[in-house]
Amino acid sequence: MASPTWGGRCCGGRRRLANRQLPAGAGRLVDADERPHPVKTDAQLFYTPGRPNPGPAYITSANPAKQRYARPSRLLENPDAIVIGTGIGGLSIASTLAQKRGMRVLMLEHNDVPGGSTHCHEIDGFEFNSGVDSIGDMDPRVGRGLFRATADFITGGKLEWAKMPDVHETCTFGDDVYEWFSSPEKNIEWIERRFPGEGNVRGYYELEEKIEWWAWSWAMTKLAPSWVPERAREGFYGAFGGKWRKYMTRTTSDVLRNELGFSERLAAIFSYMYGNHGRTPELAPFAFHAVNLFHYRTGAYYPVGGPAQIANCVIPIVEAAGGQLAVSTPAEKILVENGRAVGVRLGDGTEIRSRLVISDASAYVTFMQLLPEEEREKHGYASRFEQTGPSPAHLYLMLGYDEEIELPQQIIWHMPSYPDVGCYDLSAADKSYKSEMRFEGMGGYLLSPSARDPVYRERHPGKSTVIVLAEATAAWVKRYREEPAFRPQFEAGVRDNLMALVHRYLPQLKGKTPATVRTGVPMGCNPRAWGGCSLGLEPSGDHFTRDTHWLRPKTPIEGLWLTGQDSFSAGVCGAMASGSLTYAALTGDWLFMLDNRL
Repeated sequence: MASPTWGGRCCGGRRRLANRQLPAGAGRLVDADERPHPVKTDAQLFYTPGRPNPGPAYITSANPAKQRYARPSRLLENPDAIVIGTGIGGLSIASTLAQKRGMRVLMLEHNDVPGGSTHCHEIDGFEFNSGVDSIGDMDPRVGRGLFRATADFITGGKLEWAKMPDVHETCTFGDDVYEWFSSPEKNIEWIERRFPGEGNVRGYYELEEKIEWWAWSWAMTKLAPSWVPERAREGFYGAFGGKWRKYMTRTTSDVLRNELGFSERLAAIFSYMYGNHGRTPELAPFAFHAVNLFHYRTGAYYPVGGPAQIANCVIPIVEAAGGQLAVSTPAEKILVENGRAVGVRLGDGTEIRSRLVISDASAYVTFMQLLPEEEREKHGYASRFEQTGPSPAHLYLMLGYDEEIELPQQIIWHMPSYPDVGCYDLSAADKSYKSEMRFEGMGGYLLSPSARDPVYRERHPGKSTVIVLAEATAAWVKRYREEPAFRPQFEAGVRDNLMALVHRYLPQLKGKTPATVRTGVPMGCNPRAWGGCSLGLEPSGDHFTRDTHWLRPKTPIEGLWLTGQDSFSAGVCGAMASGSLTYAALTGDWLFMLDNRL
């Protein structure tokens, strides 16, 4: 799920970079960045043991997040902007407004700690991720470097990143295990050697490159001012959408099997990351799946100090400009007067006025729960949501051990596998799992936060952690919430089968009794999320074509803006980039978003 999806996972309006092209006759992909820029070393770009932490103090067992943050006794009066929600999208726009415009931003957070899917669950002295498992595109020397520049900007350069191993993920189909490298060339080499004649692998990487570049037209469409008629925006998108739009209307399985000639096995291997966006190959638009893989083509990275360090770095920047964080302060309604948003009513009835309201609470929550009913009906939001649906929710198994155990840094993907379904038929296996609730044979996504964060033992000495994730449906979430008698059997099925995966892939844990075992649903951090979804609205082809013109930063209500996954793209990096997109649309400063050096 990683960070989940573009995850990191996302794209942006980028100019084409020569370093990722496959030159005719060259026979290899060029990974070196050919743009002029100061050359930095690994030691300058990534975490080095022994170097002092450049940012705020880490969250530790002795200084947990819940002790660090509290609801303020008095809220900021007449803020320049109100941001609803402190997920990475909300943090991104708040930090950008503070730094670029000196604005006093009031950040409202429903939970008792900030960060959305970047926060960590603190349970019995253990720390578990809630959503950020892996981020790509953090090395500006290779790839486009967009997300490193964005992350450095919103955190003031105070957040460090740890580089994950060259083989940053493995995927398993039945008994077959495959490694995924941090280099297209290495992946091409082993695939062509192991599966000769099973598909045009180099053609895939060429196509992936072209699709990513054409995404600029999609981003620019979202930036068009509200006075530009939708028909004109659609005309621009249709004329300049190129391969991005074309391949949004074709499924991943169609392109891999029919255009690139992949065998069923090779198509499945190139689809193993479907869990990052929640659409199986016969449903996922190829363009969106391709940019998810593109995001990790040069490796994976992890925030030092854990994902919660992201919010820890952003919040002082917002406060330095006169802004304020208010945790345990849920927004109840967006105040609208004469067709204009003028503030927010809180759960306790308090009203905070501002001429600028930015919602990071998801499109569904913003338009179907926070907007007054008359505004919702006026703009036809109910009918819009009838044409789409939520992304999957996620089950989880959290394990905490009271000892330091050597665990792998890699993420391990186990594909669902059933005796009556071919092990490479991902769509059929996923359907069997979700339609029949077949926990035995379910897929899973394993990682160890204590192994991925290089300072975890410093922050939580004598402890080790493991998380296993699996997808869930909105129907399961509904039953889990509404039927107490359903929960014990459901949790036991999830726990027992995910624990079997732990013992299969982490045999060093056999015979050890975890001090903490938690199982449940949903994994997400938005208590009002539609169907418990983790990644906003479903990433269908329609989401990136038909719905582009209303899932954008500018809403039809003056003074109300949208940020986060639904306004741009699913996943942590998609949400982070949405802050830049929202700022560009709000201020007209398009160069801020387009300049990858910020």
